[in-house]
Amino acid sequence: MTARLLLHIGYHKTATSWMQQRLFVHEHGYHQIARHPEVWKHVVAPHGLLFDPEPMRAQIRAGFSDLPAGMVPVISSEILSGHPFFGGIGSDDYARRLKAIAPDANVLISIRSQMRILTSVYMQYLLRGGTMGPQMFFAGDPELGFFGFRPEHFEYHRLIGLYRDLFGPENVHVITQESLSADMDGATRRLAAFAGNAGFDGVLQTHRSAYAPSYPEYAVPVLRRINKLQKSVLTPAPTIKIGTTPDGFYRAFGYVLRRPPFSWIMGGYHPVSLHVEKTFRGRFDASNRELAKIAGYLDLSDYSGVTAMTKPAASSSAKARLASAR
Repeated sequence: MTARLLLHIGYHKTATSWMQQRLFVHEHGYHQIARHPEVWKHVVAPHGLLFDPEPMRAQIRAGFSDLPAGMVPVISSEILSGHPFFGGIGSDDYARRLKAIAPDANVLISIRSQMRILTSVYMQYLLRGGTMGPQMFFAGDPELGFFGFRPEHFEYHRLIGLYRDLFGPENVHVITQESLSADMDGATRRLAAFAGNAGFDGVLQTHRSAYAPSYPEYAVPVLRRINKLQKSVLTPAPTIKIGTTPDGFYRAFGYVLRRPPFSWIMGGYHPVSLHVEKTFRGRFDASNRELAKIAGYLDLSDYSGVTAMTKPAASSSAKARLASAR
């Protein structure tokens, strides 16, 4: 049987780096045929008036020609879900571009409870050199014509619904970061069944550890001030340059601050999470209820607004593929 391409579009901060570095590897029956640079060049970066699906199609054909026997071809890049610093603008356009490029692909969308992902997104913003405090960052568009953070980007049912409309509900699988944390074996086996990865036999023990853990929230005031003095993607020309974020003083202070005695003294201080909870409490309830309707196999216990939970199980299409694999 000819392998089908698995397109993993993110979201950001949903264990995407772990999946790319630890899960989608040959040891688990996956083979990545394109990485972030190719996705950016051929899918995300082209101007809307100049987009041509053929270069990425050629990349995929080349990947299939070198595909090891029995492997599932994968393209995993969270930039396909839109950038959270800038409101996720373009995510719908990228979906339509992917449909033009690979109309028969399977689509994987990874999500995370909004109350947790927003905090993680802000910490990633600091890692890229951001200097705004949580209040200003989450306030959104800085001025007319410039895009900033937008909460609607995290109304997951909208983008998931679009992919279901474009590729067909049976060809879209949603996985939660929480399920990977609580039941890695179950979550990855359900994904393998969906992807047609008959040879998958669980995640190796050597591949289970977290990839690139974040710095603690209590380090935010220090890291923000360091970013004002270091060159970075978001601060390319600081007044005084003492290094480059995320290296230099940023890495040094981050390393020190997440260890004792600072972790003992300040471990209970969560300024970003407190702001997120205060600002966005109830904001995503309606979206999460819609998500529960279209992806009833998900355990959304950690998602606000969802009261009646279904036990996580493989989707009907995944069950059929698992049965055929046996």
